[in-house]
Amino acid sequence: MPTTLSLMLAIQLPLPTLMEPTAQCMPPCNHFSAPKWDKSKPRELTQYFKELEYLFRDCSITDYTQMKEYTARYIIYDTAETWTGLPKFAATTTPIGNQAATAISYENWKEAVICLYPGAEESMRYTVNELHQLVQDNFDLSAYTLGTFSTYYRKFQKIS
Repeated sequence: MPTTLSLMLAIQLPLPTLMEPTAQCMPPCNHFSAPKWDKSKPRELTQYFKELEYLFRDCSITDYTQMKEYTARYIIYDTAETWTGLPKFAATTTPIGNQAATAISYENWKEAVICLYPGAEESMRYTVNELHQLVQDNFDLSAYTLGTFSTYYRKFQKIS
């Protein structure tokens, strides 16, 4: 009578094969993992683009038109309408000679979108008035503890 071990050895199961890693899919609109941006917070716009660009890389998306469409997909309709209405959204470069027309790059379009929101540009996130207000609000050095000074210092570093 065959033993369990001999039966197991007699059954040759196929060895698992290593599969090629598959590209991740972009999340559906309104999915909890979809990138989000609130137009009332223009400072966070560049972070929204960074999150999308991580997803583009993970999902192997390199087509400029597709990148622009996904970027406009995760925001509210009115904002998407504004972004997709920019001339650089659907524009193509004019072909020279025998070259084919190519889509305006995602980066050029992204720059045009960021220009729509004062305060969204990396170099223009804070004003001198905001820095002045922070210093004025925290001028009383006698009230500082290590914790309040640390909070002030972090805010100062961020704004300056």
